[in-house]
Formats: sequence, C-alpha cells, structure tokens
Amino acid sequence: MAKVKRSLIKTFLNTNTVLSPTWSLISAGVPSGTINMNPSVTTETYLADDTATISVDSYAPTFAVEASAFAGDAAYEWIDSARQGREVLDDAETEVVNVWLYKTGGLGTYYAEKQTVTIQCDSFGGEGGKPAQIGYTINYIGDAVQGGFNPTTLAFVALPVTAILTTMVIGTVTLTPLFATDKSWLWYAGSVAIGVTTVQMNSTLVGATIVQYDEAAEVAQGANASLAVGVNHLSIDVTVGSENVIYYIDITRAAS
Repeated sequence: MAKVKRSLIKTFLNTNTVLSPTWSLISAGVPSGTINMNPSVTTETYLADDTATISVDSYAPTFAVEASAFAGDAAYEWIDSARQGREVLDDAETEVVNVWLYKTGGLGTYYAEKQTVTIQCDSFGGEGGKPAQIGYTINYIGDAVQGGFNPTTLAFVALPVTAILTTMVIGTVTLTPLFATDKSWLWYAGSVAIGVTTVQMNSTLVGATIVQYDEAAEVAQGANASLAVGVNHLSIDVTVGSENVIYYIDITRAAS
C-alpha cells in the first residue's frame, strides 16, 4: 500500500475539436486542483427507524481552478480565448481526459476517463506586482467514457462495451496486467526466454469476429506466432456489431 502522489493524477484539455482532439495538459501555473463530486443525496427516516437512510442519487462533478496566466501554454490560451469571447452554450463546450497514472496500465497506456465539459470563466486579474490570475470551473456533462490514455502519444482509446474477449491466452506467457483482472483492458505485455521462438494464440468471444495477428501476418486460432529476439507486436482484432476494438500484446524475447 502506498500513498498516491497528486502528480499521478493528470487532466488534459481538448484544445481542438471533438473530431480531431488535441490534448493539452492542465498544469502550468496551476498549484492545486480538486475534482469536487458534488453528490445529490436524499435523507429519509422511516417510520420504524430512529436512524436515517441516506441514498446517493446523482453527482454533478466540477473542477475549480485558480491559475497563473501562462502565455503560450495551450490549455491557458484556450481558456483565455473562451474568456475573451465570453463563450456560452455549445461554444463553451469541450472535453477533458483525467488520467490515473497510479493504476497499472500497459504499453505506456493508463486507465483514464474522457468527459464532455463546459468551461465557466470566473475571474481574471489579480494583485499588482504579481502574476495575473485566471479562475475558471470545469463543469462535467453526463457520464464519462472509460478508456486508456497514452501521455506520450496523447491518444485516448475507449474501452470496449460488448467486444470484450472471454479468453485470451498467449502460450504460457504471464501477461501484465493479468488478463483476468480486467478483460476490457486492451494493452498487455509479457516476456519469454531466448529459447522460446513461438507462442500459441487463442482468443474467444461468442458471436464475435476475431482476427489474430503476429505483426501484420494473420494467425489462426490455436496456431503459433513467431517470436524474434526483442519486442514482438501481437494483436487481436475483435468486432461485435458496430463495435471494433484491438487488443495489443507486446511479447519481448530475451537476447541471451
């Protein structure tokens, strides 16, 4: 058990369009930030009870930020443009991705959530002789989309809803993370000794179309994928109805 550092919780703002997102880290000039869940609860005391029953009915998360103005920082420039334009309604909408770097991911990708938001500009200015400050609130809209985010490539991929493999076996390789812990996770890694030159690939999901690959070469169910020394990129393409996802498995064969 270990404490979670605040630096392992990152929020990226979409500073472009929904169809062509550009994810910009909210960090420069921001000394603190808390996602306030703002729960709506109902408290009732039933006739035969002396202790109240409290139910959580809904959440209305917000993320209030008080930051120093950082000219040239992409997130700040987007917020400041919204302030100057006094953007409202659809023009004030964008997206954020919250990334949980403290949770075990795979292949440089971490558990994350993508959220539609509105940006509420609250204040601008500050005291003389000090950096200008901008205050704004990120208001969440609806439910988040669960997925994986790669902070290096700045790519978000939604986790599957129905195209979730029932089984995925790559020879006798122990995968990280373990497949059984979260079958909707799409990024895995494993390693083998230099003497292991192939691994058998098996994956199942009733009603799905499944195509397995060793690099670009298709691998039939129960057939072997060849392993060269170094990193080998295996993948499994899964389609259920209109949903299509790809499981990525990198297997490293030792050099000695």
